[in-house]
Amino acid sequence: MKITLITTKPDLIEGKRLQEEALKAGHEFEIRDLSRFGYTIDNQVLEIPGLTDLKTDVVILRGVFVSIKTICTLVSDLRKKGVKVFDNNLLSSNYSIDKVNDLVKLSLAKIEIPKTCYTRDILEYPKLAAKIGYPLIIKLVRTGKGAGVYKIESEEDLNEFVKSVGPNGKEAKNYLLQEYIPYQYDLRILVIGEKLFAMRRIPGEGEFRANFSLGGSVEPFDLDAEGKELAKKALNTIDISVGGVDILITADNKRYILEVNHTAGWVGMEKATGENITKIYLDHAIANTK
Repeated sequence: MKITLITTKPDLIEGKRLQEEALKAGHEFEIRDLSRFGYTIDNQVLEIPGLTDLKTDVVILRGVFVSIKTICTLVSDLRKKGVKVFDNNLLSSNYSIDKVNDLVKLSLAKIEIPKTCYTRDILEYPKLAAKIGYPLIIKLVRTGKGAGVYKIESEEDLNEFVKSVGPNGKEAKNYLLQEYIPYQYDLRILVIGEKLFAMRRIPGEGEFRANFSLGGSVEPFDLDAEGKELAKKALNTIDISVGGVDILITADNKRYILEVNHTAGWVGMEKATGENITKIYLDHAIANTK
């Protein structure tokens, strides 16, 4: 079988691990890098480097952050031509990897999340910050691995952040304001179909973010039945079969879902658990193509 990973993040280590496991299983494997996506149309003939010359049995669509709508349209056309695709429901969810939309879904499902505010008007930030209370977190709505996450300690910090966004405030729509939760455990739960893995993330010195990609350390965590049900409910609410669910547990055992990551990395989880999660993901992707 020939497997093609379509991505705009070809350097992610998960892609290299997928290649290793696919080759071990006797498959052909290639990575098509669409980070410089473009096309030409001449006499009704569409030419897209990396796509229109594609000959494969299975496409895995993962880590697409450039020209998402157009790339998804083209992958949908591959399906019509008989190519099997695993996209983790990206094509049927309005091409959305969007924390704003995800938090609305979680809230409607009555899943506990930190107090959160969203606005497209930068002038509302001081009022909303006062409602949430300091310290608070400001995060970009379309990034992962801890990127674009800021801890705001005071009104002065907020004013500095607003200045950095710019006087017209057009970038306000790209951020969420969220309550800072003092936690006992910061957990990443990786769900792949019916498989579930859990690890505790421990921030590096001087860092409030506990992401493995930012130098945090990880260790296996024995998640109880309540935590497992919460993680699965969050993933089902977002309507994906593979994802990373971030849970904070406070000292009094209150649980908050921070977010659901549609393109969760798993190398840190492999390190923490010793499991061959890449093979589990690959098998799940192949079994759930459509």
